[in-house]
Amino acid sequence: SSTRRRAPSPMTTDASRKVPLFGGAISAHLPTRYVDVSDFRPVPDNQEVWTDASVDESVIVEILERVEDGPSDAHRGGAAGWFWEDLAAVSECGPNDAHLTSVTRLSSEHLPAMNGRFAAASVAVGTMKMAKGRERGDERVNVVEVTLANIRLPEVGTDLLVTVNRPLVVAPGSSAAATTGAGVIGTGGEGWAALRRILVTFAVDDWSLFGHGD
Repeated sequence: SSTRRRAPSPMTTDASRKVPLFGGAISAHLPTRYVDVSDFRPVPDNQEVWTDASVDESVIVEILERVEDGPSDAHRGGAAGWFWEDLAAVSECGPNDAHLTSVTRLSSEHLPAMNGRFAAASVAVGTMKMAKGRERGDERVNVVEVTLANIRLPEVGTDLLVTVNRPLVVAPGSSAAATTGAGVIGTGGEGWAALRRILVTFAVDDWSLFGHGD
């Protein structure tokens, strides 16, 4: 079998540090084992991407102009489900490749550093089958747990997304297999545990980032 036993993901015992994002306008505590992807390749201006390549895990913080049509805070536990399904479509997941398992509302207890300055927040959890980059073919498709939080900031016309990606099954033909090993490498649920720790420290330190002043 290509499956090999691994110790629990380091996500369960992560040491973390405060990281300035978007020039310090946003901050959050991220695992110390994560590195800034922009040090190695271009990243869109509206994203911060941090990764631990040794286990093919990543955290993406994304600033979007508020999406008016589609996401509803009254829909299935919150708007995060719409953004999760939109990500699946953008990732070219087929109808049988994306499985959204839960959408849950978040409260100020989950986002204490936001000091109540958000209209609504929610988290969506599920799995997607996807290949890395431009890799193609079934032998290169991994099963990834995608945990996505949406923080709605209508006063500044913005939707924030914070997404944790964790591979559960790495295909033998995937480029990730060289570092993670192929087969089953993770269990579900650790992505939400990691995202929850990030959200507890997530703060907007300079609201002028959104072009609307403080």
